[in-house]
Amino acid sequence: MKIKIDSQKCSGCHLCEMVCSLFHSGIIHIEKSAIRIQKDDLDTSLNTPLLCRQCKEMKCLDGEEGVNTQERKKFIWSPNRAERCPFDALTILGENAYHCNLCLGNPQCIKVCTTGAFTFSK
Repeated sequence: MKIKIDSQKCSGCHLCEMVCSLFHSGIIHIEKSAIRIQKDDLDTSLNTPLLCRQCKEMKCLDGEEGVNTQERKKFIWSPNRAERCPFDALTILGENAYHCNLCLGNPQCIKVCTTGAFTFSK
């Protein structure tokens, strides 16, 4: 399961970031979200949500031995993993990297996205 993003539909409202941090940490703190909305106000005026692409071959885990399924489902990861992501999709705040774990199978961002920018993809 993956989350498909249609940047053309993203309004930049940040509801996805808010619900992500609220669901995982119990507070609204968008810097502690696994989603980042990149705004391009000066050129295209597009808002582009960035989050883990759930790659089959997770480059962010390269060089790590014995990474199991449970480890991949964690929300908070080591910042070293974020540095290895070729898509710059893991956000870092302090000593933590925030990884989209699909809310353990029930992505909250899809539920709150009023424009339909987030959808399921298999």
